[in-house]
Amino acid sequence: MDGRILYNPLAVLGKGKGFVAALAVIAALTAVAWWGGVHLDGALDMHVTQEPPLGLPIIAESLIAWLSVGLLLSAAAKLFGGNGGIGAHLAAVGLSRFPYILAAIILSRQLLGKAILSAFVVGREEVIVRPQDLLTPAVIIGGFAVLGLVIWAVVVLYLSYSEASRLRGGKAAASFVIGIILAEVISKLLLALT
Repeated sequence: MDGRILYNPLAVLGKGKGFVAALAVIAALTAVAWWGGVHLDGALDMHVTQEPPLGLPIIAESLIAWLSVGLLLSAAAKLFGGNGGIGAHLAAVGLSRFPYILAAIILSRQLLGKAILSAFVVGREEVIVRPQDLLTPAVIIGGFAVLGLVIWAVVVLYLSYSEASRLRGGKAAASFVIGIILAEVISKLLLALT
């Protein structure tokens, strides 16, 4: 088995199989997020909420996050002279969401989500934080695990983006940062409208 599957799955699978695998990853992430009460809030972030997301909104959140990142990274690549197609970029983004499935399981209301939610009491005009509930070993270890998974996802996204765009070095890095920032802003705006 090719070890690159863990950090650059698009290079291993190619565009066609990568796109199919990306669809499976997006579907699995959406299902896990719905089950665990995790909102996919924007291009790169997620959070657990008091109210579990409903079916249609969580599907919209998942699709908006995936499509906004994929389309804006594709546009950024074109702007910097890359020549990968939209399908390759959507495959790259979808494949990079695999670590988010594991993060959503950890953050789920069934695991750490309940402890995290108990640490924050939201009143009418204030938020009360109870640090003693946040400083438990499970929450600390889970927090580091989620942070590691998010870092893994960003590494996979960057390497797969570089593969899809056929950009290297400074052009790849600059276009990636621009595309991600724009995707985060646009996905937040789109989610606010839904």
